[in-house]
Amino acid sequence: MPSVETVLGPVDASKLGATLSHEHVLVGMGEDNHHYPWLFDWDQTRANAVRELSEAKAGGVDTVIDLTTPDLGRDVTFVRDVARASGMNVVVATGIWRDVPRSFWTRDLDEIASIFVREIRVGIDDTGIKAGAIKVANDIGGVTPEGERVLRGAARALKQTGCPISTHHWAPEQVGARQVEIFLEEGAPMERICIGHSADTDDLGYLESLLRTGVYLSMDRYPGAAGRLPWETRNATVKALVDRGWASRLMLGHDYAPAPVRAGAPATPATGPTRYLFVSTVAVPALRAAGVAESDIHTMLVDVPRRFLTGSAD
Repeated sequence: MPSVETVLGPVDASKLGATLSHEHVLVGMGEDNHHYPWLFDWDQTRANAVRELSEAKAGGVDTVIDLTTPDLGRDVTFVRDVARASGMNVVVATGIWRDVPRSFWTRDLDEIASIFVREIRVGIDDTGIKAGAIKVANDIGGVTPEGERVLRGAARALKQTGCPISTHHWAPEQVGARQVEIFLEEGAPMERICIGHSADTDDLGYLESLLRTGVYLSMDRYPGAAGRLPWETRNATVKALVDRGWASRLMLGHDYAPAPVRAGAPATPATGPTRYLFVSTVAVPALRAAGVAESDIHTMLVDVPRRFLTGSAD
């Protein structure tokens, strides 16, 4: 069985277990966590992260794929510390989210790829922590010229390393179709690519058009939010795709993005289970009740993420 890189080093793929496809351990919008660290209570932030990941681990989640990039305030040493304290496997990412740095706007595509390759093969910064996925993002309005450069660089890095790509995309505008076109133009292996936030639409025709290219879909952003589809609709879409034979190409997740605690903020006791457990405690039981087989649930939570991360069918 191949291994997968985590913040605590390589883990045998057979030990990944139930895996959430699209999550975050800590998100610092504007990279404020790095630029203005005095604004935050780091002891409380760390305690919250350890508590939530520990609850998720106790609740049956074994691995999370953390798709936090530099423009989202990626801090792999923070993630390493809370992964060690909680016992959670955490796969971290190279790549770029929606806030493409100006230096990437004219950077040679192969140089962009080389940055990602370095973080996969050598490590992020000087930590020795290696990325196990490549994150890219395109949102409302489609793929911008700057975003396209990141997609092409990521495709080239995938071809060099075998490290899979996971995307953020705006499903209501079917932005994934353009992502797929670019990956195909670059000759990327489509079976190593996952189109994220695909549960933001219930357009089965669109989702199947993506699946037919060979990609995976991350059915995430559970439980939904204002202006987005509720979890019940997301579940109905998952069930419809499973009924059509696509369980072997689907993964489940939340896109949970905890922010650092502001310094001086009043302590607020935890209420209810961590959001990392919504899929396990609400969505999956409802899928079972709707008639989705236990074997298909295991496929989506265990087998598919393992295949996505390793490229192996074992």
